[in-house]
Amino acid sequence: MRLLGAIVRAFWVVAIVMIPSLLLPDASQDSVELSLVVGAIIGVFTIFEYGAANPGFVDFRFAPPYNRFRVFTLAMQLITVTLTCRAIELRLLDFPVLEWANGITMRLDFEGSPVTHAIDTIFLKAEFSDQAALLLVYSASASFAVGVGLTAVFALLLWLFHWPQDRANFNLWLNLPMLTVRQGVDVVKRLRRDALFNIILSVLLIYGLPYLPTYGFDWLSTNTFESSQAIVWATTLWVFIPATLAMRALAMLKIASIIRRAQRG
Repeated sequence: MRLLGAIVRAFWVVAIVMIPSLLLPDASQDSVELSLVVGAIIGVFTIFEYGAANPGFVDFRFAPPYNRFRVFTLAMQLITVTLTCRAIELRLLDFPVLEWANGITMRLDFEGSPVTHAIDTIFLKAEFSDQAALLLVYSASASFAVGVGLTAVFALLLWLFHWPQDRANFNLWLNLPMLTVRQGVDVVKRLRRDALFNIILSVLLIYGLPYLPTYGFDWLSTNTFESSQAIVWATTLWVFIPATLAMRALAMLKIASIIRRAQRG
């Protein structure tokens, strides 16, 4: 049953990765094939990770719905951003998602906003066609709104409801396979320290990732953003990576709180 569950998860991962290439009007056959290859690679990793008795990399595998919610967040970002780009390319000006993206863009247009910072940073180093510029602005706003919004929902679910559900059998080391604690180190302090590090890193990445297309990566040029599929993935991962770090930090803080209460009790 464990292997069957891993195969089902891998199928959903492949389906999610394929979303932009299947829905965007300008997606070529090559992009569809590339998405399928990337999805297959991630799917194979999923099968090995979830098919094994003990996880090697995935956090909180035995504490649902942590990983399900992360995958759900990625899927919702991809779907929203893809539909926004599709509406712009097909000139569906009254499409509900596009109208929503337009409203979000106006609300996020203020000094210090991560969206404003990202767009200004990329626009500073390259010239865009009018359509590509519009795709980038709306996609960044939509991705940020969905990613941050679902991270807030995740925080509420984590702290207001009984998570992890099976606390009596919760194994910290199986659910955090990458966590190593030296003898004599307080586990609670280590969890809180790692959580703080993840939070700081997520903030740094949301402001720092937009510099990648313009500094130090010759193969990643701003001309790449003339492709709507590239815009979808760039804006999605720009928010999703920091969001997953924030989710991991929130989960660590919750576990640290549970352990501290158990020690005092």
